[in-house]
Amino acid sequence: MSSIFYKVIFEGAKEDSSDSYSLTFKDIFSDNPIQIPSRFFTTLRVSNQKESNIVHFQNIKEVIKIGNPSIKIEINYYIAILYTNLNDGKKEGFLVGNIKNMGDILIGEWPYNEKNVSNSKDIYLQKLELLTNSSKFDNICVIYPLK
Repeated sequence: MSSIFYKVIFEGAKEDSSDSYSLTFKDIFSDNPIQIPSRFFTTLRVSNQKESNIVHFQNIKEVIKIGNPSIKIEINYYIAILYTNLNDGKKEGFLVGNIKNMGDILIGEWPYNEKNVSNSKDIYLQKLELLTNSSKFDNICVIYPLK
């Protein structure tokens, strides 16, 4: 089984010499997909009005899937969630894909290493739940596709 990666390309700032930036997320989609609760993004939007450490913006220019997936899925759009963990100061992130008839599914994580491979569905759901309680995280960015 080969590894799948998602290269997310973000639009660069007009004042910047580079026209784009990218992050590469490791695929975590499995036979038992991790569905994002429907209230998750709404809760983050409401928290954004109360907290100054949550930012929402549109900046995903393109997502390139790298590798040979064993399961062919069609993703309608992607959402990247980036944040800083206050416990250790590490920057982390998730990639969410919207799949027809399934909704928003957690499909990737950043950064990735061999330790992350053993993470369970419960660990990912716990992190997502903690994101809605932003006292554990800082610099939360929810990045949507460009229109």
